Amino acid sequence: MSISKTTAMFAGLLAWGCAGQSATSTPPPVKSVLTAAADPIANTGYITAPALVSAGMAEILAYVPEQTGATYLWSVKGGTLTGVTSNAAVYFTAGAVGTATVQCLVTLDGVETVYTQAIPVAAALPVTPTYYGSGVGADSLANTVLGGPSLVSADYRFQTKYAGALKGIRVFFIWSLVKAGYQAGQGGTIQVQLMADDGSAAHLPTGSALATVSYGNILAQNDNYPELTFPSAATLKGGTLYHLVFTNVDPTPQSNYVSLDSLYTDAQTSPMQPSCTDNQFALLERAGSGAWKLREGFTPILEVDYLDGDNQGNSYLEVWSTNPKTISANAQVREGFHVSGASRTFTKIKIRLQRVAGTSPLTLQLTEADGTLIAQGTVPAASVLTSAPSWVTCTFPISYALSSGVGYNLTLASPADTQYQAYPMRKGLDKGFAASTCFSNGYAQFTTTGSGGWAGWDMWGTPDLTTGDLQFMFVP
Repeated sequence: MSISKTTAMFAGLLAWGCAGQSATSTPPPVKSVLTAAADPIANTGYITAPALVSAGMAEILAYVPEQTGATYLWSVKGGTLTGVTSNAAVYFTAGAVGTATVQCLVTLDGVETVYTQAIPVAAALPVTPTYYGSGVGADSLANTVLGGPSLVSADYRFQTKYAGALKGIRVFFIWSLVKAGYQAGQGGTIQVQLMADDGSAAHLPTGSALATVSYGNILAQNDNYPELTFPSAATLKGGTLYHLVFTNVDPTPQSNYVSLDSLYTDAQTSPMQPSCTDNQFALLERAGSGAWKLREGFTPILEVDYLDGDNQGNSYLEVWSTNPKTISANAQVREGFHVSGASRTFTKIKIRLQRVAGTSPLTLQLTEADGTLIAQGTVPAASVLTSAPSWVTCTFPISYALSSGVGYNLTLASPADTQYQAYPMRKGLDKGFAASTCFSNGYAQFTTTGSGGWAGWDMWGTPDLTTGDLQFMFVP
């Protein structure tokens, strides 16, 4: 007896998925070790796989539910299987731009079931290191257990923006006393070691600590966002890769552990963010003394502090994907902001959103705070995915200025026959993170009545919040 079940996702260039934790700081538990049901990848059918991958990308995970007594046989078109192909989980390498179709034949008690999943394959995201805006995209949060049954360690790999002495870091620890999978006991003792990069193609930590700080009694301290100061400052070189290795050194880390929280995107493109390469900013993990592995879709929530007062990193610590706002007719969204520091110029605007229905273009309009039009452009509807949020680009024929000290509004609109959706990320300024680790010049707003009635996002029952940013970039 044979049963065939086929599912397909339709996507295009620069798609980003939607899964995992949303705005909540106590999300569904996520296992840390890559097994048959490990990562919080969007399950779009009977095969769980990323919403999008990049051409040539390796070690892409796909899996089906593991069943006692079952056998598995995998195949892929538009890619190449790597490693063992007879388990409930498989890794593969994507082929050229188009579609990778993954198939698994599951046999249980003489019954054969064929599961098929079509995964869009896009060109790699172009990296734009110089920009003005939030610069990152996400759909949720996802945790990495530190310790636990698999003795997991984590590594935040980052590239320094400055040269100078390292003072400390700020991160996001998460636990839940009511949901399993985040912590056990009092959280253990987390040792953080600064290490140099080994210079290999994989860019792994050397294993030799340049500076060390430990943080214990975590739950009792009740601080999800602690600033961890190194007792001895290490001098960092500018533009250089370093690693922050998190290890649970509790005597019983299997039963006394906590989790490290990160941003998560369901799409697993290379790079994961448009503003930096994966070498420059990423999360790696390993189980016990095993090999380090990049956690696809994860972006660190991390602030790096220097003794001279400089800092760098990413402090977006919630994604309000459970409350997207519609863009259609009088329903519009915008980022209102007031330029600080030097004036800037741009020729492109990148925005991350999703199309719900319709074929009319998305309009991007930049005005001064008094309504004076500065620039206007459109993005074809076909460029905006319906299956998942995507980064799209509006390119202008000339360069425009964003002048220091001037207020602006970047507004997204569309005709009534087409609907788009967008949602912001929450910045961590009220949790102690520095203004330089997020877009601190403005906030996301919406209206349902056209030019009037603008307000900040509403979340957790609170209206008119000023702590969220759209996922956007002005690019020179």
